[in-house]
Amino acid sequence: MPTYALAVLLGCALQTAQAALWTRPVYAGLLLAGLGLSVALLLRQLRQAPGKPGTPRTRLGLQAMLALAGFTLAFGLAGWRAHPMLADRLDPALESQVLQLQGTVVGLPVLYADATRFVFEPSEPRPHGIPQRLSLSWYAQRDRHGLRESPPRVQPGQEWLLPVRLKRPHGLANPGGPDAELSLFRDGIGATGTVSRAGAPPQRLGTQTGPAIALAALRDRLRQRMLTALQAPSAGVGASPAADTIIALALGDQAAISPADWAVYRITGVAHLMSISGLHITLLAWLSLHLAGWLWRQTARLPRPWTLALPAPTVAAWAALAAATAYALIAGWGVPAQRTLLMLAVVLLLRQRGLRADWRDVMALALIAVLLWDPWAVRQAGFWLSFVAVGMLFLAGRRPTSAAALPGSEPAASGIRQRAWAWLRDASQAQWIATVALLPLTLLFFQQIALLSPLANALAIPVVSLAVTPLAVGGLLLPAPLDAWVWQLAAWLQQALDGVLQRMAAWPLAQWHAAAPDAPTLALAALGVLALTLPWSWRLRSPGLLLLLPLTTNPGPAPAPGRMDLWFADVGQGMAVVVRTARHTLVYDTGPQQAPGVDAGGRVVLPLLHHLGVRHLDRVVVSHDDSDHAGGAATITQAHPEAEVLTSAPPLAAARYGGRSRLACTAGQRWSWDGVEFRVISPSAGEAPRSDNAGSCVLHVRAHGASALLTGDIDQPQERLLQNAELLPYADVLLVPHHGSKTSSSDALLDSVMPRAAVVQAGYRNAHRHPHPTVLQRYAARGIAVWRTDQHGALLWRDTEPDRFTPWRAQQPHYWSAQAMDD
Repeated sequence: MPTYALAVLLGCALQTAQAALWTRPVYAGLLLAGLGLSVALLLRQLRQAPGKPGTPRTRLGLQAMLALAGFTLAFGLAGWRAHPMLADRLDPALESQVLQLQGTVVGLPVLYADATRFVFEPSEPRPHGIPQRLSLSWYAQRDRHGLRESPPRVQPGQEWLLPVRLKRPHGLANPGGPDAELSLFRDGIGATGTVSRAGAPPQRLGTQTGPAIALAALRDRLRQRMLTALQAPSAGVGASPAADTIIALALGDQAAISPADWAVYRITGVAHLMSISGLHITLLAWLSLHLAGWLWRQTARLPRPWTLALPAPTVAAWAALAAATAYALIAGWGVPAQRTLLMLAVVLLLRQRGLRADWRDVMALALIAVLLWDPWAVRQAGFWLSFVAVGMLFLAGRRPTSAAALPGSEPAASGIRQRAWAWLRDASQAQWIATVALLPLTLLFFQQIALLSPLANALAIPVVSLAVTPLAVGGLLLPAPLDAWVWQLAAWLQQALDGVLQRMAAWPLAQWHAAAPDAPTLALAALGVLALTLPWSWRLRSPGLLLLLPLTTNPGPAPAPGRMDLWFADVGQGMAVVVRTARHTLVYDTGPQQAPGVDAGGRVVLPLLHHLGVRHLDRVVVSHDDSDHAGGAATITQAHPEAEVLTSAPPLAAARYGGRSRLACTAGQRWSWDGVEFRVISPSAGEAPRSDNAGSCVLHVRAHGASALLTGDIDQPQERLLQNAELLPYADVLLVPHHGSKTSSSDALLDSVMPRAAVVQAGYRNAHRHPHPTVLQRYAARGIAVWRTDQHGALLWRDTEPDRFTPWRAQQPHYWSAQAMDD
């Protein structure tokens, strides 16, 4: 079974790595061949006489056939299922049009302070070119003073006639960033969009029913009940500071947790506890096991005891599995929930037949089931973190808690002290094993290590798992007002824990960053993990620390002295450029703010810096105070307080950016890092710019091989003033001013700078329609190559190759990506 499971894993991994799909009949043939071979091998295994394993050659041949069957089945199944999912995308001709669509709200809506995001299924027959599932955002009306109305809310099952403006699935593409397009693809979302105010007013038509809708409606009612009990508004941010976390623990509504809280949980290494994890499901199963067993044994006092018909351990085990299943469904059915539930079910079924489950077979069955249900889970960090952590606990001889919820697993130790000491010892050893085992994966996926994770988890695991989570889930079963009292107690405990975690997250060495590791470094780290976690003597374990050193000290590739690299990040409608020399790093502009507490600084720039292995940031240049340029400044300086801020923004506005020190950006400022020269071109000292855009801080960077000009949002009059003052230098690469607006990129600028190439940083299908066609014509008329982050993702440019750009989308090709759809 483990051989077959690893082959399924490999098949899913290779198929999901394809840049383009083969024809569907090819995948159908592979699927049928793999299924037929799997069935034939299973029948052969059942007919084989026990105790006759065969010769070594026969066993090797059988393992090879098993591997071929599993690989072919998984590869064919994933490709066969991908074809209709990929075909169900919005017709490009319908993008940005206002369409009247009738359909039903499905799934649990995501609540924000000013909007609701929900999945909308158009009614049949659907208009031509409209996908089966849409992700829509419905925003409250705003003015310069804030919200003019309450945020619009919808409920699962409601049928609406809505005016919508749609676009094809498209996400930001950056190193270190999430693959939003894969998430949309996995969820079957064929288009995203907004409820428009340009069409007819929305109309509520009725209510639909069905099992999936009923489950989503139940989750929505429970969430509203919790919001009311915790005195939280329907925006999802409660009067109780911990209300959002309590809701997430009870219902799996991870979007309820604020970005600030997620940052604290991530830095301290307890983020896994604040989502529906295997530990929580196991705990609920354990509680259900003992409660059901106790209740069933009480029937022994009846004239006809029920225990004579069914033994109490059997009833308790099935009750535990039923409770775990119900919780997994209510909590959203994530990968950790699937894995835990499948392992519990396998162990239960085998024990009911009087058999003992081998942990390798249990893990293999769970792995096969998860991947055949969702082959694209193999591309998610949570999949690997979940299975590797549990697998290493088994391999190291520690029994994960998922086995504790079944009969016959009670500790043999007698006495409260002995049991407490045994539990504490086992929990500490399990935490050590899980922390070390996940080091390579956390650096691979997130480029960071939570150094305080063992200490933070030692505090958080008992509080969250033994108190907060049982109270949050238990409140769902209680009537009012008992439910409110229980949830408020849980919120009080969580709030106290959050206070401690926030102090820990503020410690200077709370987390450690290193560049994304390469394959040899990962291989060495895997050997180091095995050495440190296997039950050997410390004399044999200690070399494992040396094998982990390349992983934790990896600085990442850096330019040579006198050279520079520029990363033009894909931040949507905004600007953000990372300039690196041999030993210094500068960030020019910080991208937009998407929502309160959510900005491109935290979503794009910091992950990019972590991916590159940057642990020290020298300077942040904020060209001007427009939100699409300064939106992420505070987030970046909070993560890097040592960074100096250089900006043309007014002092009061600049104070919001934070930073060790703040300097006014004025023409003539110069500095040199590692042989690379930096010079500010504009604005002039004492000059009163006509607008924020005209006062943008313009930076020229020159290395030995080539140069770049970063222009902010300067407009044509400012460009002509700079030309007349002979301040516009030659540059090989030009950051197109104002995202390609028709008010910028004048003939004066282009004829003076004479760039070889230009970069437009703009959002996909942005409302401003940047870059403007007339601007693109000016660049084309001069033979200047134009690169766009909305089409190519993040762009890497090196002065050693001034004519070449490396687009991130081309480096990470997948058949579900926006670039593949456009091709």
